Amino acid sequence: MATREDLYRKFGPQLVEALVLIIRDEINTLRGKVGLPERTNQQIMDAIDNRLTNDVPIYNWMNNKI
Repeated sequence: MATREDLYRKFGPQLVEALVLIIRDEINTLRGKVGLPERTNQQIMDAIDNRLTNDVPIYNWMNNKI
């Protein structure tokens, strides 16, 4: 069984992808129980892109040069 520390040591994009896949699976399970079609990977990616474009501000530190 993985520990919290084990999970947080995973590379950022891998952790984000794993979370998205888990959430997608859970959403699709719930949608199936109420007779709705599953969300596709493309629908999930489009929804995330839409939120990033319209609702999530760019953090100040993202504009700093390394």
